[in-house]
This record gives sequence, C-alpha cells and structure tokens, in this order.
Amino acid sequence: MRVGLQAWVWLLFLLAAGTGAQEEGRDFLVLEDFSATPLGQLPKDWTWRDRDEDKPKPYVVEGAEGRRYLAARDTGSSVILGKQVNWNPLAYPILTWCWRVNVLPPGGDERYDGTNDSAAGLYVIFSTNWLAVPRQIKYVWSTTLEEGSSGRRNKVARPFFVVMESGDQNLGRWTFEQVDLVEDHGRFYGKNPSDRAMGLAVLTDANSTRSYAEAYYAGLRVWTREAQERGLIENYCSCYEDGEAGKFAPTTTQGLLQPGK
Repeated sequence: MRVGLQAWVWLLFLLAAGTGAQEEGRDFLVLEDFSATPLGQLPKDWTWRDRDEDKPKPYVVEGAEGRRYLAARDTGSSVILGKQVNWNPLAYPILTWCWRVNVLPPGGDERYDGTNDSAAGLYVIFSTNWLAVPRQIKYVWSTTLEEGSSGRRNKVARPFFVVMESGDQNLGRWTFEQVDLVEDHGRFYGKNPSDRAMGLAVLTDANSTRSYAEAYYAGLRVWTREAQERGLIENYCSCYEDGEAGKFAPTTTQGLLQPGK
C-alpha cells in the first residue's frame, strides 16, 4: 500500500467538519458499531479518495441485528475508508475494538513499501502539524512483525504503526484490543493530543504482496480513564462469534462491491 501526502490531504478534507461520537453515558462513547448500515452495503458515513472512485470497494457490512461488523476482503484494491468523528481523547483516552483476521497477506511487513500490506489496520487521526501533515497512529494485525513492535516508514506523511496482533496465532478468532491513545500519542509525538480528535480510517490491503487479505472490524468505542480504573472495560467481542464471519466470503473479485452498488 503506497499512500502519499496527497492521499492524507483528502482524508483531512473529509474529516474537517467532524461530528460528535454517539454518547452512551459518561463511561464510553460509541465511535462506530455499523448498526446504522443495512446489511450488504458499504458503511454509512464512511467514504474514500476520489482516485479510488472506480476501484472495487472491498468492504461490506455483515452480521445480524445487534452484532454487525465491517467485512473487508481485498485482492489488490487497497482502498482506505475514512469517517469523520470527533471526540476528546483527553476525556476518553482508552480505545477498544474487536477484529478478526481470516486470511493474512503472505510476507506482509509494514516497514517497507514493497511488503506494506496489513490484514487489518485501524487509523486514529488526531490533528495536523503546521505543514498540514496529520498526526496519526495505525494499529495493525501484521503478518510478520512481532506483537508490540512499532515503527514508521521513512517517507512524508506516513503514520506511526503499532502491531497489536501478529501472524496466525489468533487467526479466525474475534480478538479484543485496547489501547491508551494519550500514552501512544505522547510516545510518538512527545506530547498529549489536542482535545478534539478528527476521525478514523480502516484499511485491509494485499496489493503490495499481490495476494489476498480478509478481516472484520466491529465495536469501536472510547472510554474514560475512570471506567478503566473501575474495571468496567471488558472483552465484549464474543457477541460477534455467531455471525459466522467469512462464511460467505467471495472466491473471486466478482464478489467485491462496485461503486454505486
């Protein structure tokens, strides 16, 4: 996946207006649960770069009532979906989500252009610097890099990445993830984030390795630190197990969504 500064200018334009996260009381906010999207469609309020307009969109909302998720099956399209959603990461610093990977892109290694494919990638876009370059972190399920490792390709506007899952140890299982956004922002940028995050993006891609990747995303939430300290954050991913993620995965690119469908 090769994404340059121009691509992120698109994303910043998309996220500029911003809307608030869905409030669920003081303990957590729902950033996305895909419940507003009918089954079989691209996720509502998510969009893509103009240059990707004619590409197949390898994303579709699946699942059942109360447990919907975003399915991603890429054979080389490498389309980033972005959603503008605003919240205060200082007040809600703990991000949690569920994801599942069924197929890893062989040899994927996020450190290099020629292998920069991730079965699953979740971007958090915080703000921009004085050059309008986004401050962002990409949480990935890597094929080859060690869990807990992090890095950044040496090119303009590339995100810092953090490896949350690695290889096939949890392949085919819904996995619960939890990160501290304030801590990670401080680790990579040397200071706290601003009080208004800009949005999210997801990317499942297999174009660099010329292969196939399959992943699922669900239940994106942000929590207060008090909720964390009180032990209120628990693994809620089991509710997606009955959705049989991947059961109806297409075997060719003909099954991938086309623009306008």
